[in-house]
Parts: sequence; structure tokens; C-alpha cells
Amino acid sequence: MKSSMTKDEILGIVSLIGGVGLFSTVEVVSKSIGWRVDPVALTFIRFFITGVVLLIISIPLLRLRIKPLGLKDYGIFCLNGFIGITLAIPVFHIAVLTMGKASSSAVVFCINPVFVIVLARFINGEEWSARKWVAVIFGVLGVSFFAYESGALDIGSVRGMGLMLLAAFFFALSICISKRVLAGYGAILLMGFSALAGSLMLLPLVLFRLRMNDIQVLSEAWLPVLFLSLAGTALAYALYYYGLINTSAQKGAMAFFLKPVLASLLAVMFLGETINMYMLLGTALILSGLFLGLEGKASRGGTCKNS
Repeated sequence: MKSSMTKDEILGIVSLIGGVGLFSTVEVVSKSIGWRVDPVALTFIRFFITGVVLLIISIPLLRLRIKPLGLKDYGIFCLNGFIGITLAIPVFHIAVLTMGKASSSAVVFCINPVFVIVLARFINGEEWSARKWVAVIFGVLGVSFFAYESGALDIGSVRGMGLMLLAAFFFALSICISKRVLAGYGAILLMGFSALAGSLMLLPLVLFRLRMNDIQVLSEAWLPVLFLSLAGTALAYALYYYGLINTSAQKGAMAFFLKPVLASLLAVMFLGETINMYMLLGTALILSGLFLGLEGKASRGGTCKNS
């Protein structure tokens, strides 16, 4: 069967892969920062900067809107920000530091497509199909090989794995919510308001956890923090959300199966981590799953708009 993807969908998939590529740097850079910057404070900084930058960019879009934003719109932004940022990302950063390797963190987090496959059926009206489930099985099998990156089971602590799975679930839920409303707002506007709302909800907790030497430590780690904020967050989410506009939530999630491959390569280059035969086999399975998930017609349910 020949692929029936349109040019817009192909561009969307390229944008998804670009966004996931930037997302893949987050674990590696976070590992380099370590516990020097509090994970909750790091989340606040990342998404506050992202929100401000994207909203400045989206000012022309706001002026072009026929219908001004209302309370319902801001409620959607707050809900998406609360689930996808306030709940998901601090847990994610804590899990990255709890688990042994940056690559292992990326592996566990990329299980989120499994959650999306289930949630998108109810939130976005996207159909289940045998092809999608086979693609997910390939991806999950590939991910399982990455668990043996040291030659033995090396997932890290049970606590770290549980936290990462929880973060993956919240992120998957946010993907489905975003896909449902993206067409009405656009990628930059939706992410800008969601990021700002999600970060501001964290501010009381950040102030509560603030330590006397945090400002000095942050000044020493400003470069990786700035990279995470601008490239790993603002640009990554803009590309990823743009990709979601032009494809389905399930395909958007499937692109995450590239994350452990890219994150592992970056971990080798910058953190001195190693790649073995298990990881190579996992890469082959993940790429096979990605191909299966991206081939074929886009789900009609993926075009669901906010009512």
C-alpha cells in the first residue's frame, strides 16, 4: 500500500522529529546540571522563559484573531499547563536525576505513546488499529533492549522508574488535550500561554524550596539552563506542536520512539556513556515501529477541534 500522506503531513512529521530531537537533549543537559539547580526551580525557569518568548512571538497572531480570547480559552491554557508542565515536568526532572543514566531516563519516558494510544481514543476520537498496536509493540520491545544497556537490567531505582512513568502519563494526557485544541489557537499561542500558566503555578513551590545559595549556583549553570529554556523547550515545543497540527496525536507520540536513540547517542558524546548490542537491536526495533506508525492514512479523529 502506497503512502497517502500529504505535503502538510510530511512537513508535520519532519517538525515532530525536529522537536523530539531537541527534546532528546533535555536528559543529557539535565544530567550535566545535576542537583545544583532544584528540579522544580529548573522547571519554572524553563517554562517561564518559554512562555514569555513564545507569547512575544505570538503578539501578531493575537491581533489577527477575530474573536478575542475569553475565560474558556484561558481555562484551557491553565488546564494544559497544569497537566503537561506543573505536574509532568518537575516529576520528570526528579526522575532523570534519580535514575542512573540519561539514556535510561529517555527510554522510560518514551513509553508515553502507549498512554497516548489509549487516551487519544477517548479524548481525540482517534481509532485504534492493528497497525498502530503492532507499531507500539515494536517500540516497546525496542525500549526494553535499552534497559540492558550495561549488559544487565539497568533501569535504575524503582522510585525513579515509577516517577518517570508518571511523568510520561501526564505528558501523554497533555498531548491529547493539545491536539484537541491546537487548530483553534496555533502551536506558538497555545504553548506560550500553557507554558506561562504552568510555570506560574509552580512559583509558590519554588519559593518554598528556595535555598540561600540557589541564586549563586544558578549563575554558575546559566548556560545549560538557558539552552534548556530556549532550544530544549521553546523551540522544541513550537516544532512539536506545529507537527501535531498536521498529523494525529498518536503519530505525534510515535515520534517519541526516536528519543532513546538520539538521547543515547548524545549521552555517549557528552557524558561518556556506552552503546552495546542490546541498544543497537533496540534502535532497529524502534525505527521499525516508527516506520509502521507513520505510514498509512492519518486518523480522521486527529482533526478534532475545540467546540
